[in-house]
Formats: sequence, C-alpha cells, structure tokens
Amino acid sequence: MNMTNKQRKALWICVGIVVASYVGRSIIDSARQAAYYQQQAMRAAQQRAYAKEHPPAPARAPSVPVVPAKIATPASAPNPAVAPAVETLSGIWRGRTALPGRGICTLTIELHEGTPGHFTGFSTLGCGNFGPLMSKEDRNPAAATLNRMSPAAEIVSGAMENGTIHLTVDKTVSTNSNGCAATSFNLTPFAKQIAAEWQEGTCQGGRILLGRAKS
Repeated sequence: MNMTNKQRKALWICVGIVVASYVGRSIIDSARQAAYYQQQAMRAAQQRAYAKEHPPAPARAPSVPVVPAKIATPASAPNPAVAPAVETLSGIWRGRTALPGRGICTLTIELHEGTPGHFTGFSTLGCGNFGPLMSKEDRNPAAATLNRMSPAAEIVSGAMENGTIHLTVDKTVSTNSNGCAATSFNLTPFAKQIAAEWQEGTCQGGRILLGRAKS
C-alpha cells in the first residue's frame, strides 16, 4: 500500500507527538525526583545542624538519697568541779579509851555550831574500874558504880583556831567519884574522826579519838 505524502506527514506528526510526550514525561519525572532528593538532603542537613546545636543531655546517674549532714554540736562543757562541803562538826561524838588508874573511860561531846567557827556543847566522861589498870587503893566497886551512874559532866563553849576547836568549861555539872572534872578541851578534826585532848585541873586528863555517834 503506497502512502501519500500527506499521509506520511500525518504519521510523522503522530510519532513526533508520542516521542515528545514520552520525553516530556521523563523530564518531569526526573525533575520531580531531583526535587524530592533535594528536599531530603535539605531535611538531613537541618537535622544535623539541630543535633549539633542541641547535643543530647548526658545520662543522669541514678539518684542517691541525700542524707543531711549531721551538724556537730559543741561538746557541753563539763560542770566545774565543786569542792565538797566541809562536813559540819555539829552533832554527838563519842569514843572509848583505857586510862591508867581510871580504867576504861567513855568520853561523849555534843557540839552545836552557832555562828561559823563558834561552838557550844556538853561533855561527859565516865570510867569503869578495870582491875589491870587500877591500883589496889582504887579498886573500889562503890566508886566504879558511881562513875558509871554519875559521870563527870560540863557545859562548854569555844571557837576554832588554826584547825582546832578550843573549848573551855562554862559550868561543871558534876564530877567523878574522885572529884575530877574537865577544865578544857582541844578538838582537832582527823579524817572522819575528832582527836580530843582534855585537861582536868589537878587530875591527869587524857587523849582519845572520837567518832560520830549514831544516836
């Protein structure tokens, strides 16, 4: 079949349109792909820039409960040492001793402290005849009974001087069977006792350690 020139031109026009349409579609698809890839590249660049400007926060260590520090309180100052109060000498003091020619004797002194260092009181001294300490002339049962039942007794007063209480007899209440009675006393505190010394005028006097009587 022979085609006329007019038919050939129409065919070539149709072929050209098909080819142009294919080429145009390819160009459009390529442009679209290029635009898509460009958008992806820009997005990736933006993400990298953001990550650079906002680095991830460092991992936090597990929280440990905070224990409040104990505030050291200053140690309380020790109480200043307080010297023990001097034990009062007021009260009843009693002691026993052996006196040659007198036997076993018991001295009792009752002290009352008025103004500090000044004392008043009473004293009694009773002796029981004890054979080995007595001379034959003094071994008198009657005198022994009198001395025990009616000892020498005095009212005394005085003051402390240089650590010793000096007492003088204000009144003699009674004497022993030999007519003896104390005329003065010197009392010196000795540990928890009192060292007592007394004079009896023309009689012998004596020394004795006194302890605080229970009653």
